[in-house]
Parts: sequence; structure tokens; C-alpha cells
Amino acid sequence: MATESLITTPKLTTRKYWTVFALCYFSFLVIIAIVAGVLGYSLRDRARRTLQDEITRNLTQKAQMLANRVNADHAHGIDVIASQEGLAAGARATIIDTNGNAIADSETAVSSLKDEGRLPEFATALRGSTGIEVRTRNSAQVLFVAVPVSGGAVRLAYPLADVDAAESEVIHRLLTGCVIAMAVAGTLSALLSRIVLLR
Repeated sequence: MATESLITTPKLTTRKYWTVFALCYFSFLVIIAIVAGVLGYSLRDRARRTLQDEITRNLTQKAQMLANRVNADHAHGIDVIASQEGLAAGARATIIDTNGNAIADSETAVSSLKDEGRLPEFATALRGSTGIEVRTRNSAQVLFVAVPVSGGAVRLAYPLADVDAAESEVIHRLLTGCVIAMAVAGTLSALLSRIVLLR
């Protein structure tokens, strides 16, 4: 009988240890998942909104600079202005007349641009306000900012790849933090299991 007790006790202790460890580790994992989910959504959304707002402000300023040049520069052709300002802004520049017809574009042939003036940002600019829109083109989001000029409107288009990159960086760092937290949780679970068994 004494021999059976010596044999079964280590087995029971080991089983109890892993049971306590599993419960502790699972509890930690649930907490990590909840915190990571809440923080991930909040941080990703905040990073995206903050960076997109900054890009929108900058692009609006550059669009206004383009408009000022279109209004003031009579020494260069409208296509030259669109090309130069688009290059300087790091964005695609498009200029339309009051009828909504494209008269210059820094990247695309004007002949291929039809009904450009009907797009929301241009429609807003032709009414005298700044038009801001975000649309998906070729599986990527693009920011469009249009402002009015004498005789039409101008627009700058900028891909939001930087925003996507920032969002990916937030997710990457969060996942790295989760892996570290899981390792720490494993260590804490082992310590707690030993403490419980020593009581």
C-alpha cells in the first residue's frame, strides 16, 4: 500500500500542476486577447485618422498653391503648370474648366478623361468650396482634393499608401507585444501553478 502511494502521488501532482497551469495560461490569454483587440482597434483607427487628416491638410494647401498659380501664371501653358505643380506636390494634378471638361492633367491624357467635372470633389469645387473625397482605385485608396479657380477648378490626387503602411506598423507592433505577453503569461502561469501546489 505504501508503495502504491509513492507511485501515484507524483502522477497526481503532475496532473494537478498542468491543470492549474492550463487554467492560468488560458485566463491570461483571454485577457491578452481582449486588451489587444480593444487597443488594436483604437490605435489603428487613431493612427489612420491622424495621418489621413495630416495628409489632407497638406494636400489642401498644395492644391491651393496650384490654384494660385493657375490664376496668376499667364506665362506658362496650363498643361505645363499641371505637370510642374503635380511633380512638386508628389501628386497627380488635374485641371477642368467651368463645364467640367478636363483641360490638363499631369499623368493622364486629357482625351481619356470624360465627365471628370461630375466627380464629387470637382462638383463641390465648381460650386466655390473645397472638395475632399477618398475613393478606391486599383485596390488602393486615393485622396482627392479639389479647389476652385477662375474659369474652373483644380485637383490633386494622392494615394494613401502611407496611411496603410502606418496601419500595418501598428498591427505589427501590437502582434509583437502579444507574443511577448504570451511568453510572460506562460512564465507567470508556471510560477502560480508551483505556488498553488506548495500550499
